[in-house]
Amino acid sequence: MEERQTNYTIGEGMELPSKGLIYGKQVNSHVELRSMTARDEMKRLSPSTTQFKTLADIIEGCMIEKPAIHVYDMALGDYEYLLHRLRIVTYGDEYKMQLRCPFCGEVFETIAHLEDLVVKDFDYEAFEKARTIVLPKSGNTVVLKFQTPRMLDEMENRTKELKRKFKSADISFEVMVLLTSVIDTVDGMPMDQTKLEAFIDKLPALDMAKIINSIDALNDMVGLDNKLIVDCTKCGGEVPTSFRFGTEFFRPTTI
Repeated sequence: MEERQTNYTIGEGMELPSKGLIYGKQVNSHVELRSMTARDEMKRLSPSTTQFKTLADIIEGCMIEKPAIHVYDMALGDYEYLLHRLRIVTYGDEYKMQLRCPFCGEVFETIAHLEDLVVKDFDYEAFEKARTIVLPKSGNTVVLKFQTPRMLDEMENRTKELKRKFKSADISFEVMVLLTSVIDTVDGMPMDQTKLEAFIDKLPALDMAKIINSIDALNDMVGLDNKLIVDCTKCGGEVPTSFRFGTEFFRPTTI
């Protein structure tokens, strides 16, 4: 990673995990971020009903050059990668974690290094192929949309709206909203909201599981590998774990 200092901020150059290839327009894969300022942090802490938009706006505000696509509309893997890099360029890569050792059974504190998280190799052809699935029970061919921060905010707000409107409903609105948001076409045809909801209502459970598993796999093809190995401070054993967002991410106690 390139790094330079300008006045009181640090700038760092990096490449988007998706290489900018998945957006339907030319997107420069090279990004340069400056470190966050106190104003950026105060913006992050301000009340908001769209948590992903707030963070996406902060990331974009810290870009030296604005991208051809809003961070809010980037794939989750690109967005999370930029969030990690912004944290590193602002606060450093040390990340305090508390874990239970599987070898000695003791709870211990350790410092993981966010720089150790590697970017997954991105395969555009495999990604595009993974967007199209054949449902195992009905045989329908479904094309999926990859998820974005905007979609997650919209899903949360839509779910809250449906729960308020239909308080006595006996279904999981979270699942309904997820499915309607990620299905692009069915058998080559786009569907309006009413037709899509009717399609989902009659969808075999096996097919529903296939869609949910497939969108998780699609999202997982872009971004960081969250696996980490840390040393137990009690017995010295190598403990495999994974990165989890916590209060230490934006409020590190190691500084």
